[in-house]
Amino acid sequence: MKQTLDAYLERLAALPDDEVDRLYEEAKSVIGDTCWIPNPGPQTAAYYSEADILLYGGQGGGGKTDLIAGLALTEHERSLLLRPQYTDLGALIERVVAVAGTRKGLNSAPPAQFKFDDRVIDFGAASTLDRAETWQGNPHDLIAFDEACQFHEAVVRFLMGWNRAADTQLGSNTRQRVRTVMASNPPISAAGDWVVGMFRPWLDVTHSRPAEHGELRWFIIDPDGNDLEVDGPDDIRTYDHKDYVPRSRTFIPAALADNPFLINTGYQATLDAMPEPLRSAVRDGNFMAAREDDDWQVIPTSWVLEANERWRHGKGDRALSCIGLDVARGGRDNTVFSKRYGPWFDELVVVAGADTPDGPSVAALAAGMLRQDAIVAVDSIGIGADAETALKNAGLPFEAMNGSEKATGHTRDGNFAFYNHRSEMWWRLREALDPSYGLDVALPTDPKLQADLTAPTYSVRPGQPPKIYVESKQDIMKRLGRSPDRGDAVVYAWNGGDLNAGPRARMMQNRRIGSTPAPVMEYDELRYG
Repeated sequence: MKQTLDAYLERLAALPDDEVDRLYEEAKSVIGDTCWIPNPGPQTAAYYSEADILLYGGQGGGGKTDLIAGLALTEHERSLLLRPQYTDLGALIERVVAVAGTRKGLNSAPPAQFKFDDRVIDFGAASTLDRAETWQGNPHDLIAFDEACQFHEAVVRFLMGWNRAADTQLGSNTRQRVRTVMASNPPISAAGDWVVGMFRPWLDVTHSRPAEHGELRWFIIDPDGNDLEVDGPDDIRTYDHKDYVPRSRTFIPAALADNPFLINTGYQATLDAMPEPLRSAVRDGNFMAAREDDDWQVIPTSWVLEANERWRHGKGDRALSCIGLDVARGGRDNTVFSKRYGPWFDELVVVAGADTPDGPSVAALAAGMLRQDAIVAVDSIGIGADAETALKNAGLPFEAMNGSEKATGHTRDGNFAFYNHRSEMWWRLREALDPSYGLDVALPTDPKLQADLTAPTYSVRPGQPPKIYVESKQDIMKRLGRSPDRGDAVVYAWNGGDLNAGPRARMMQNRRIGSTPAPVMEYDELRYG
């Protein structure tokens, strides 16, 4: 459709003005009562895209909000249009009403709803997963996120689970189209990194198999909750012996030059006046340009990326040193194993919390991974304590990682102490990743791991000496919308084992000789890596 329309418009531009006017009047007669049509170019391509999940964004002024409004008013029967904050909804509602050309059918009382002809448009705010759950059980054939990079990933993925046609539509001769649209400028903080990860083939120039703008790629969410690209739309049976239906994705860049309503308004000059790197993000639509670290971020993003580059060289002949273990706390959490070979970390083993319901099941998986003199560094707080007990009962070498206990160490320069052991463990990993120390830590390329490691911030609390405090896991969960379990597993792996001979020696004394081993849960190398 796009190629045909674009070719037609090129021919149209070469005609005399009077002929153009005549054809314009004919077009209006064909359009009839349609309240909105997309602008030629990217907006038209996005409108007619067959992708189940579309990212439309980039440059400011590219008509992102209008695309959402137009789709809801012309193509879909039941739509849910979202902004992160309720205070931002007003502008979105008013734009939809303006495009529709009427306020009749608008109920602005929360939750706001607009009935237009036979279409229903719901408006919602979902800054947290709790607020997103308000829409649980409500099917919408269009779910659109305005400024998607400002949403938590967990919120978006949860709501996408309700992206389907209403039951009343299922028996009709013409099935209602179902899709998710994410309209957004590029991210300017770590909170939006997940968008780049979800659309990496289109946005990351270093991707091994880059995708063209508008090209469809198919993905499933595997049983462990990870994105997995597949060859096409056919159902996929994975290692849990269940069939998964792939959904297609694509990215289409929005451009100010394609929006005739803004191109001559001076908005371009406003974008030109922005400072870098914000100018490259909003004006040029570069999704990789403007992401900036928090001033108080524990681990700089660039250090993680450098560790990713070193990882490509492989572990060599190093022996397994330690397995960092973060145990699922239930719900959507995962149990994560991080295997460390000296300074080299293997790909993470991520197991759904439902598959590790108790300590013995966790200990059995750990037992299958242990090699030689390696030990398991396990979170000993809360649910992790059950795994610790199971490891002890099975006679397996372990070290308890209690983040709440008092820290006794100091920063490498000796100027700061630590508020608690959790703060010290995270800081030790920061020091290890610092390029100036040359420890050559190597980390696997994993978007969720990168998000976890770059999420925590720190503060300095008074004392003699002052104490570094790394924010709590609970606070990080509120911002990410999920547990930073991958990052914690890596932190435990770095702080346990051969880097901590003293605690390891104490751990060895805790082994129970002749105890009854934990029930064996099969460890599948093909499944878990």
